Amino acid sequence: MSLIKAYLFAFNQQWIQMTDRDYFIDLYSKMIAINAVNPTGGGRGEGERAEFLKKEILKWSKNIKFEEYVAESGGIKRPNLLFLFDTGKERTVWFVAHMDTVSEGDLTLWKYPPFKATIEGDRIYGRGTCDNGQGGISSLIAFRYFLDHPTEMKSNIGVILVSDEEAGSAYGIDYVLKKRKFTKNDKFIVPDFGTPDGSSVEVAEKGLMWLKITVIGKQCHASTPEAGKNAHRLARELEARLDKKLHSRFNATDPLFIGPSSTFEPTKVEPGTTSVNIIPGKESFYFDMRILPKYSLDEVFGEVKRTSDEFTKETGADVLLEFANRAEPSKNTPDGEEFVRKFKESIKKLRGIEVRSVGIGGGTCGAFFRNQGYDTIVWGTLDETEHMPNEYAKLSNVFGDAEVFIDFMKR
Repeated sequence: MSLIKAYLFAFNQQWIQMTDRDYFIDLYSKMIAINAVNPTGGGRGEGERAEFLKKEILKWSKNIKFEEYVAESGGIKRPNLLFLFDTGKERTVWFVAHMDTVSEGDLTLWKYPPFKATIEGDRIYGRGTCDNGQGGISSLIAFRYFLDHPTEMKSNIGVILVSDEEAGSAYGIDYVLKKRKFTKNDKFIVPDFGTPDGSSVEVAEKGLMWLKITVIGKQCHASTPEAGKNAHRLARELEARLDKKLHSRFNATDPLFIGPSSTFEPTKVEPGTTSVNIIPGKESFYFDMRILPKYSLDEVFGEVKRTSDEFTKETGADVLLEFANRAEPSKNTPDGEEFVRKFKESIKKLRGIEVRSVGIGGGTCGAFFRNQGYDTIVWGTLDETEHMPNEYAKLSNVFGDAEVFIDFMKR
């Protein structure tokens, strides 16, 4: 065994004893068993999970300062929880994770029940174990550690558990930032992206735009197509035209990003009819666009609008454009470079690996902080099973990432 591996093994054994490993695995399992599917995916939201976590965390210490910001969408309460351990330091480092999940999808593809934690060896299976349960539990382990070891902190520590990340964060971190002021000394770590060895720290995100495009033709009987205007065929023609135009027009690359190009993917379709013998008079389709910071979202939208207007003139079909989600691209602030450097040093110290800075396709809470000028890191050690059937996280990564957080906070 190498000296590095021997050191890590000894550190891990000590860590298991210090933190009550079984307690956090039990907390993790109970959390996963509480369905928190985002309402946009047909779920009941984060309320029950948030209430469970709030009651449990507040048992840990009377020194926790607690804040709650509750948004509401469609009559469903969307809680956002802030836990702060303030020892009077100038700076607070906040760990930010989201409580909501996507839906389970096709149950026939699951070997394990999605809303019951199943542990096999080093893996814990269930919807939300990877996205973003792992990051949430790792953050809470670090938080609990410093409640018990306050003299080892160099900064105050806080944990923010938010709603609605899976649908754009309007009722989550975006809502919190409109209600709650942070200081420029505050720093943010978002454990919601990762690689299997933890060697990549995310410091930039592409812009994100989900666009709903509705084509309006004229409905008629399928046996007399000349009497109508087939919105399904027209929608497919416009979809193909936009696909080609956007990839051609916005074709720059940036090696910082994992996936160095902008992406423009047609995804969801809302059909205008459920009958075989009806020519639809309306059909909607969606594009998921992840856009490099080189281009503005307005610039891309303008190209979509021009192409759609030309299509209307050619075909006589009306085209409606609606935003389903929109988030500006983000890069870390100049001051954030020192923050990232020190974080990388903790990873290298504990794991003996070189760590690189990367950009990703966008969509984490980190972009919201960066766009308001806050230094932000997005990092984790993940097998990237999010949104998949049989989603899982490795327990060794849960505790291993917490070790990195603790070392960083000490240093």
